[in-house]
Amino acid sequence: MSVDDGLPPAGGRRDSQARSLMRPGWSRRGKQVALRFALLLGAYLAWGALALLLITTTGNSSVSGTSIDGHVTQVAQPATTIYQSDPRPVQAILVGLAGALLISTASVVWRVVRRSTRVGVTGMIVAGLAGVVAVLGMLTIGMFILPVAVLLVVLALPIAPERRPVLPPPVGPPGWYGDPAGGTSWRYWNGSAWTDEFAPSVRG
Repeated sequence: MSVDDGLPPAGGRRDSQARSLMRPGWSRRGKQVALRFALLLGAYLAWGALALLLITTTGNSSVSGTSIDGHVTQVAQPATTIYQSDPRPVQAILVGLAGALLISTASVVWRVVRRSTRVGVTGMIVAGLAGVVAVLGMLTIGMFILPVAVLLVVLALPIAPERRPVLPPPVGPPGWYGDPAGGTSWRYWNGSAWTDEFAPSVRG
């Protein structure tokens, strides 16, 4: 039985082009996925640095004062951080950013698992909200929130699609050949293009 009679061969040597045609190394999508997870790690580190900046103390500060006899004196008193002076807004900001990071993480993981090439809409929304908070607080801690907002925007950008192998024509007439995409089944070549007809490989 030959490859020309319209039926898949019962066995024998498969076409040499049945090997996978994907080149070794990282694909474009693989690189972008790795970059997304690296940026996620960077975003979490940035959140930790922001929390440390807002909560930790910096030492003592001196305040000028005037005594009863008119002499100017320097009085040392503990310096207070933003968190110590008004903890509720700081807590709200940190909790909000933590929630935004978790949402962005879920968005990235979902798109990677589903092999989606769409923009992360939910991630983009939380990135926009973080950007608004950063702009409104630019005179205080907004400049420290802005890098996290930028990272959230990048994380929401579309991920490149999978690179599909190009299926080359077999050296031979129309018939059944090994699937050039690397599968274990036979695929029919009609003489000008690969069809969607597949047949299981049977050894005879």
